Amino acid sequence: MIRIIIYPSDILKITGKSESFARKEIQNLKKALQKEKHQKVTIKEYCCFYGLDLKIVLEILSKSKFKRVS
Repeated sequence: MIRIIIYPSDILKITGKSESFARKEIQNLKKALQKEKHQKVTIKEYCCFYGLDLKIVLEILSKSKFKRVS
């Protein structure tokens, strides 16, 4: 399944920062893009805003899905 919405847990995987940092980044991005509270931020919007390569981010997110600790 392919998804387009970015969540704080995704930002944790990308940046290695805290959950509060990740939530703040989404809030700042919503404000910059003039989105309403109920509107979501896409992975593509996040990458464009922060200057990240979309392919690399999608690769990181897809790989992290399969990592499990036994």
